[in-house]
Amino acid sequence: MKDIRSFSFLILSLILSAPVIGQNDSNIDLPNIVFIMADDLGWGELNSYGNNFNETPNLNKLASQGMRFTHAYAAAPVCSPTRASIVTGQYPARVGITDFLAPRSEVYLRPEDHVTINEALSQAGYHTGIIGKWHLDTHFGNIQGGPRDHHFDEVIGSETKYIAGGDYFFPYDKAATLNEKGEEGEFLTDRLVDEAIDFIERNKEQPFFLYLSHYSVHTILDAPENLVIKYKKKFNDKYGDGMAEKLYDGQKRGRHLANHIDNPYLAAMLERIDAGVGEIMEKLESTGLAENTVLIFFSDNGGAPNSGNNSYLRGFKTLLYEGGIREPLIIRWPGKVKPGLVTHEPVSSIDFYPTFLQLAQVSHGEQKLDGISLLPLFTEQKSPETRPLYWHYPSETANAKNKMSSAIREGNYKLIEFYIDGRKELYNLEADPGETNNLIEQMPEKTDYLYQKLLDWKKDVNAQSPNLD
Repeated sequence: MKDIRSFSFLILSLILSAPVIGQNDSNIDLPNIVFIMADDLGWGELNSYGNNFNETPNLNKLASQGMRFTHAYAAAPVCSPTRASIVTGQYPARVGITDFLAPRSEVYLRPEDHVTINEALSQAGYHTGIIGKWHLDTHFGNIQGGPRDHHFDEVIGSETKYIAGGDYFFPYDKAATLNEKGEEGEFLTDRLVDEAIDFIERNKEQPFFLYLSHYSVHTILDAPENLVIKYKKKFNDKYGDGMAEKLYDGQKRGRHLANHIDNPYLAAMLERIDAGVGEIMEKLESTGLAENTVLIFFSDNGGAPNSGNNSYLRGFKTLLYEGGIREPLIIRWPGKVKPGLVTHEPVSSIDFYPTFLQLAQVSHGEQKLDGISLLPLFTEQKSPETRPLYWHYPSETANAKNKMSSAIREGNYKLIEFYIDGRKELYNLEADPGETNNLIEQMPEKTDYLYQKLLDWKKDVNAQSPNLD
C-alpha cells in the first residue's frame, strides 16, 4: 500500500508541475464540476450528519452515492475569507482577506494579484459560471474585484447591494439582476437553482465549471410560508403546542432566532436548498452528464449563533472552535468515488483549487497554492500526505477582540491562540470533539511544538496582527 500511495503522489506531482494546457481534442473527457455552497450552514443541519428535525432527502441521496467528509473545514469562521480560499487555493491570511467584507470595504480580491480557479480552468477549455453570492468586493457602484473582473464567463445573480440582511423574495432589491425573469412570490433559492439548470442545459456539449453560491441560510431567516407552517407544526409536535410561535415570531426585523438546535425558518430554507440539489442531480441524469460530473456540496462557515445547529461541536460562526469552522462536505463522482464512503481525513477549503486543477489536467503556474488535491482520497480513501491545517482570524471588520485568534490542527491535536489575553487551548479532537478538556497543563511539549509551527506559518503567510487597541 505504501508503494501505491507513493506512486499516486508521484503522478499527482507530475500533473501539477506540467505546463499549462489549453483546450484540446480530448477535453470532452474532462469532468464537469458543479460546486454548490450554502451560506452559514452548520455541521449538524443535514440528516446525513445526524439531524432528525430538518428534511434533506436529496442530500441524503447524494451522500449515499458519493463520499461524506466528517472533518472538512472552512479556512475561516466567516464567509469572505473562506470564499477567497476557495477561488485562490490560498489561506485567507496569505490573500489578505481574513474577515467578512463590510459595505465599501477597502479590501477586495484584486484580479491583478490572483489567478482564480475559474481562470485556471478556462485554460483547460472549461466554460465557467458563478450563480449567486460572491462577497469578495463590496464597492457595488464601482466593482473592481467582482466575478466579471476575475473573468467568469457567466455571472448570474451576484449581489448588487450589500445582502447580509437578506433579500429572499421577488422583487429582489440586493440581487437586482434577477428581476428580469422573476415572478411574484418567487423564492431566491429557487431562482438560483433554475438558473443553474439553464446553465447546465446551455453548456452540456462542453466541459463546464459551475459555482452555485446560495445566499441561504444566512440570517435574516425567511422562507416560503407553506414550508414555515410545516416546520412550525413539526416543532410544536416535538416541543409542545405554541412553542414555535413563542420562540421564533414577533422579533425585531423578523429575525426568527432562538437559542435552540431546531429552527422552523432555517429548516424551511434548507428544504429549498435540498430540493435544488435534487433538481440538479435530475438534470445531470437527463442530459447524460451525471457520470462525467463531479458534484460537490459545502458550506462557507459554521452555523450562526441562535439559528444554526453545529451538533455537539463547540462554538459557532466567528469562532475558531470546531462549530465555527467544521463543515458538511459531500462529493459525488460516479465510477470514481465509491458510493456511501465516509472519510475522517481532515481537509480544507484551500484544497478545492488544486483538486479541480488535477481534474482538469492543468497546472497552477506560478501561483502559490496552500492546499493539496483530494483525488487520492477518492481512490485510496487516504490523503497523499499528512499536513497541518491553519486558521487566522484577527477580526479586523467585526473588531471582536474576544474572538481574535489563530489555530493549528495537526493529526488529532488542535491548538488555539487567543490574542486578547494570550491564552492557549489544546484539544485532542479524537477523544474530545466538543473541545471541553483543555490539555495545556498536561501537554506542555505538544503545546510548544504546535505553537512554534503556528508562529512559523503566520510568518510565512504574512498574517496581519490583530488590532487590540
